[in-house]
Amino acid sequence: MAPDAVASLDPSTCWVVADHQICGQAVGGLLSEQFGLELVAVCPSVGEALGLMKRSSPPALLLLDVFQPGQRWQDAALALRELNPNGRLILLTAPGEPCVPPAPIVPILLGVVEKSRPWDDLLELVSRWQQQHPSADQRRLANALVQLDRLSPRERLVFHAVGKGMQNKEIAKQMALCLNTVETYRKTISAKLGLSGVELVRAAALHRCTAAPLHPSLQATSGHGHQR
Repeated sequence: MAPDAVASLDPSTCWVVADHQICGQAVGGLLSEQFGLELVAVCPSVGEALGLMKRSSPPALLLLDVFQPGQRWQDAALALRELNPNGRLILLTAPGEPCVPPAPIVPILLGVVEKSRPWDDLLELVSRWQQQHPSADQRRLANALVQLDRLSPRERLVFHAVGKGMQNKEIAKQMALCLNTVETYRKTISAKLGLSGVELVRAAALHRCTAAPLHPSLQATSGHGHQR
């Protein structure tokens, strides 16, 4: 692939290679929702991924399940490096299965995540990558996070809960608020940060992956009676 073609690749595309389709779609869907990545393909085999790379532009981010009997995951990793040197790779491993990445793919490797680990391990890898190479959407979210000091302590708690993937009903129960109050908080937070509802979820997730834990003095303000 010519250098100009590599440079023109969409920095927000993502592929997942996993023999379990449901797991692959779940991982890709999570990254799409949390980081605005475009999930282009979920390939059930290395062979299918290789064929797709030859027919279309390779992804900016490839998640590759290395535990696929009878298949050489290394071939997909090496193809990504050859066709898109700017692309990045995350390897997913089974618990207790050793994985030694070959030297040629180390320059594009973001990390290795054991599938028994929490979602946060994967989210942190992707978040660090996007901070280093932010898209226009990510720069917009980062600019919005600068405005967090405009939020009240209670709004900060709601924002933090949104970043944990909690739904409005769960936030209301945890903070001892009525549902309408939580919905109002979310609208106010979106207005203060200049974000849409979907962007708010992504910004909150980004902040959770990159910021220090919420200060205990803020945590202590939740659950102090119902607000109507």
